[in-house]
Amino acid sequence: MVGLSNQASRTRKQFMHYVSLAMVSMMGQSLFIFADTFFIANGVGSRGIAALNIVLPVVNVFNGIGWMFGIGGATLFAIALGKKQFTDANRLFNMTFMFTISAAIVFAAMTSLFSEPILQFLGANEGTYPIAKSYYDILMFFSPLFMVNFVFISFLRNDNNPRLAMFAMLTGGLVNIVLDYIFIFPLQMELKGAAMATVFSPVTSILVATLHWRRVDHHLHFNKVSMQIKKLKDIVSLGFSSFFNEFSSAVVMFLFNIVLLRLVGNIAVSAYAIIANINIIVIAIFTGLGQGFQPLASKFLGQGNSKELKHVLKLALIAAVFLSLIIFGIGFFFPGGLVAIFNSEQNQEMALIALQGIPLYFMSFLFTGMNFVVIYYLAAINQARSSLILSALRGFILIIPVLLVMALWFNLIGVWLTVIIVEVMTFIFALYILRKSLSRLA
Repeated sequence: MVGLSNQASRTRKQFMHYVSLAMVSMMGQSLFIFADTFFIANGVGSRGIAALNIVLPVVNVFNGIGWMFGIGGATLFAIALGKKQFTDANRLFNMTFMFTISAAIVFAAMTSLFSEPILQFLGANEGTYPIAKSYYDILMFFSPLFMVNFVFISFLRNDNNPRLAMFAMLTGGLVNIVLDYIFIFPLQMELKGAAMATVFSPVTSILVATLHWRRVDHHLHFNKVSMQIKKLKDIVSLGFSSFFNEFSSAVVMFLFNIVLLRLVGNIAVSAYAIIANINIIVIAIFTGLGQGFQPLASKFLGQGNSKELKHVLKLALIAAVFLSLIIFGIGFFFPGGLVAIFNSEQNQEMALIALQGIPLYFMSFLFTGMNFVVIYYLAAINQARSSLILSALRGFILIIPVLLVMALWFNLIGVWLTVIIVEVMTFIFALYILRKSLSRLA
């Protein structure tokens, strides 16, 4: 009994260690978007916020690609380490790195080549297109840096170095904030300056992450490997739910922008940008929770330790409920303070729209955290199909019909209530899938 108690205590300590560092790490990623929004709101105004919000869905896509390869490859890497298969683990790292580089180059080339139709598709008009393009062009050209950074961070966390992963992400975010201020205010570079500052975030993170290779006990060695399509499929299938979590934010942002533009106009898009950027931070917190317990879940799966695997899941669900209640409380009781951060122009029309939307939108976070835990748990234990189904439900399949119906029936209020309906419906499916998954471990 003492041995079992000690094991449970060690698992709790490991959980707190990994999750807290991963959450701070993801907060570092969200800092550069939040900083861009804050400085653009105060240095450029509502037109700049609207332009930023038009570009952000594409940012979510390349973030998603990076995390897809990072989480997918690192999950297989952690399972291999748990089985003491060190050669296979290192081969997975190298293949993941090469797959990422290849995908990143194609993505950067295609998005740069077709910038005009992409921006127009995302809702850019005469008032926002020129300023949005100045931000878009720079980020797309340097998008491979972001993808490589997310792969490094994922593997560091799974190679027993979550502290350095956190430090790398956080340092990148802080550098971005400082440069945002310099480029937007003293140098008056508007969105172009914000984009340049953002690029320095992954550059800084990658440089910090290279310190991992000074450790003698690391398992990440750069070797020449042959590319295996089967391994690519395994990596993508396991990481695709992570891509969908980012992609869902892009889909929601894009659809909300289009619907709000038609219902109200650019001012509603500016108001939604406030909610969208707060949402980025909240999603970063829940993603950090998921990415934090994933290495432990994958390790226990590799070891065949179902008892501690269930223990980790229970801790993650408790943490999700606790965080969800705090986040909901902030949005429900203090929406005015959140709006004031981004409303330097004292635009009353934008403030009224945002004040109506924030409490309603924040209701969805009561379920988002638990949905994320189930999605990451299923991916961590190699149940990629189930994880992908849940990610697709909340990120694509449900959001489109619910948004269209709610906007048609209830106008602006219907738009704000869309996400809570989608998250509740996803949660019902998540409980069913999780129950089936746990029965297999019994």
